Amino acid sequence: MRQNFYRNTGVFITLTLALLGAGLPARAQSEPDGVLDLRHALELALLHSPDLTAASHGVLAAEGTARQAGALPNPRLGIQASEFGGSGTRSGYGGAETSVQLSQSVELGGKRGKRQRVAQAEARLTGWEYEAKRLDVLSQTKKSFVDVLLAQGRLGLTESLLAVAEDVRKAASQRVSSGKVAPLEETKAGVEMATARIARDRAKRELDTARKRLAASWGGTMPVFTEAAGDLSAVADIPSIEQLYVQLDNTPEIARGHEVMASGRESLALARSERIPDIEISAGVSRFEEDGSTAGIVGLSIPLPLFDRNAGGIFAAKHQALRAEYEQRAISLGVKTDLAEALNRLETARAEALTIKADLLPGAQRAFDTAQIGYRAGKYGYLDVLDTQRTLSEAKSGYLDVLAAYHKAAADVERLTGTPLNTIQ
Repeated sequence: MRQNFYRNTGVFITLTLALLGAGLPARAQSEPDGVLDLRHALELALLHSPDLTAASHGVLAAEGTARQAGALPNPRLGIQASEFGGSGTRSGYGGAETSVQLSQSVELGGKRGKRQRVAQAEARLTGWEYEAKRLDVLSQTKKSFVDVLLAQGRLGLTESLLAVAEDVRKAASQRVSSGKVAPLEETKAGVEMATARIARDRAKRELDTARKRLAASWGGTMPVFTEAAGDLSAVADIPSIEQLYVQLDNTPEIARGHEVMASGRESLALARSERIPDIEISAGVSRFEEDGSTAGIVGLSIPLPLFDRNAGGIFAAKHQALRAEYEQRAISLGVKTDLAEALNRLETARAEALTIKADLLPGAQRAFDTAQIGYRAGKYGYLDVLDTQRTLSEAKSGYLDVLAAYHKAAADVERLTGTPLNTIQ
């Protein structure tokens, strides 16, 4: 399965780079100037993320290295002239001997195949690193999209609070004009309205920042879209930890660890094969200028492994393989721990969101409506209205925060499992 992934990743990257070079339809290539949904945001990030493009070139480079590792060593052509430029009959070139020979190094011990398998394992590692980067880009884009939805929700909340503050100030002004309350109450209402306006302006700036951060996911500097379309209140059922653990075997971190172990084993086999020296064979012809005769030349060169039998290389490769094995155990444990923590955050946020929606928000809304109506009728004071208004504002703001935390935790779980939650059975 990992080999299939390696091949499919290479095809995907090749197609992606080709599309980027050749050009796509305008809608697939560019950011919309209106409403942006999550699917389109993820599409833009996958196509235009600088980090992902850099990682894709790394995979293609590793593929080239793997192909090169299987190349045979080049033959060597040697030309040698001797027996000339001396004294007597050897003073000129007439008594010289000219030799031309072709030499070829022959690798023994299966070095070429082992070297190629090591390079292929490294290429698969790079492929899994690309997949990890792809999931990182998707996860971060989802979180940035959630931040935009959150900022839009906060802006809407502050605008509604400003409208309420303006309404309360008008009511206070009418009561002051009728002599029912002191002018101080209108002043307090004006201060509250100014505070609400400041909060609204701050929410606008936070939304602008969130939009820019989202646009940066696909290499944009100034966002073109005007609104992010999504429903933060959509809270779904959560798979069990056992169902999530099943998804971990093919996640980039776990799969990469398996490839590191395989690469370690292949490197150890290559290091052991290095003990066997390569031989070099040669063949050629010599010409004797003195009488114009020729003669054949055959040679064989064999290094004597007296001092270097690659003992240090074998020792290092053996311990690198053991290191990869223990690192894989640590990675597996770490991923499971991270998944359990992310799932706990997800479950906590979901429970809080459902509780706030079912109990806290309706009660806070009823209390505020009652206080506002009673204030107009003279049954309640301004402090009662202000208190219930703040309670409702905090409840709505907390609800938005919990929903954002839920969706970000869901993005973390999907990043760790490499699988959308709604597809896990």
